[in-house]
Amino acid sequence: MPNYIEMLRLYEAGFSLRQIAKLVSSGRNTVTRTIKIAQEKELSYDEVAQWSRHELETMFQLDRNKKDQPVSYYTMPDYKQLAKELAKPGVTMQLLWEEYAQEARLNHKIYYKLTQFKKHFNDYLAKTSFSHVLHHKAGEQVQVDWTGKRPQWIDPMTGEIIKGDLFVGTLPFSGYTYAQACIDQKMPRWIEAHIHMFEYFQGVPTLLTPDNLRTGVTKNTKKELLLNPTYEDMANHYQTIIVPTRVAHPKDKAAVENHVKHLTTHIIGRMRNYQCFSIEEYNHYLRKLLDEFNAKPFQKKEGSRLELFKEFEQVALKSLPAYAYEVCEFKEAKVYTNSHITFNKHYYSVPYQYIGETVILKIYSTSIKIYHHHQFLCEHPTKGTRPGAYSTNEQHLPEESNQFGKWNSTRYLEWARRVGPNVHRVIANLFDQGPEQQYYRRVHAILKMADTYSDQRLDKACHYALERSTHPNFTLIKQLIESPMTQSDFNTTNQNEQSYLRGADYYEQFNRKN
Repeated sequence: MPNYIEMLRLYEAGFSLRQIAKLVSSGRNTVTRTIKIAQEKELSYDEVAQWSRHELETMFQLDRNKKDQPVSYYTMPDYKQLAKELAKPGVTMQLLWEEYAQEARLNHKIYYKLTQFKKHFNDYLAKTSFSHVLHHKAGEQVQVDWTGKRPQWIDPMTGEIIKGDLFVGTLPFSGYTYAQACIDQKMPRWIEAHIHMFEYFQGVPTLLTPDNLRTGVTKNTKKELLLNPTYEDMANHYQTIIVPTRVAHPKDKAAVENHVKHLTTHIIGRMRNYQCFSIEEYNHYLRKLLDEFNAKPFQKKEGSRLELFKEFEQVALKSLPAYAYEVCEFKEAKVYTNSHITFNKHYYSVPYQYIGETVILKIYSTSIKIYHHHQFLCEHPTKGTRPGAYSTNEQHLPEESNQFGKWNSTRYLEWARRVGPNVHRVIANLFDQGPEQQYYRRVHAILKMADTYSDQRLDKACHYALERSTHPNFTLIKQLIESPMTQSDFNTTNQNEQSYLRGADYYEQFNRKN
């Protein structure tokens, strides 16, 4: 057998083919063929030096029965199976080649180098229906957007044509698409459409890619990305990551725009033949056409969006959470000195340790959750609450509230005593009704009226208020302090120089007449 190993060593050392043939005592044709095979297969001296005699003969020895050098000595990868593996998130050609080469070494077989492996792999993908795996991973991403074409239906009461908006979400790997008509593009509809999309897919992709819509993205620059808090909260619930498209990069959303184009032709065009009298009826017919669209065979390759989704993508999606996301709204509020925050003019208690702090309100349809720096503090029901009332958890209040904080009942009562006895009685009656923290704000508002009208006038108004109610409120006191009656009494009391003292004879005369 020719010394193939020595031929490669001498060639790498810089010897010419003529010199190599002379040194190894082989013909120049044999040397030329050996070097050519090594170059085509990217074989080096260090690698070939480890081969057995059989492997060397299989690789380099000429089969006299064939005109061309055989290639059957290579271990052929199962490219069909590898294509399925490549579609999975995190899998690359480099990883697949490493696994293929490792298996070949363990079985003492000859394998392709990485460059040849990739070349044959790409050729296979280009000739089959697996070309999509070169650009996307199964279950990795969903692209969402509103379409330019607007769905419409008829108001059955007025006959008016109502136009809505069409939400579309596409899985770029398979092209599997979801669509839904919405009454508008506001946040609640945006979130609800995402929830229904995940349910339609029966799973959640790793990445969620919207366009830079205000309902989803507050700010998107090279240095900063601010997401709408409700949208981000929804993504956290489904354990997916929002990665908006880059500004002025239309290729980032090419998949969804391409499918929107086909979807518009297939669905919106056909929907013109349906006369719908509600958005629910419109979405009912839309769903049927959507299923047809996903099951429609591809024109230039085998299969359909539905088949690719079922075979590759559905298993790659994350499981849905135990319960669907509930749409909510976020707001900020400051904790007052009475351990409460206000929302829609109703007061909700917060642990007193957070007095003066700004908290985050997570507002649902029937409840409100309160957070401080992502730490959950408490929850209150909102159904049935009324403006001006309090929802108080006694455990949120300090144990000795009259000794806590800058303002407390002791200080307010002392202030009221300085204003006047009737004011003090009004304030004391308020504090006797329940937890004093609930009354700090209204007590403060009552006492501050003295700055505008004077202490005497406020005390007189409280006197009249106590004649009408044992627990007069701010509104009643303000009405009385501004009434002509209080103004007249106040003026008479303060104009002593115009007062007249009547003697006993005056009253005796009055009694005789009666």
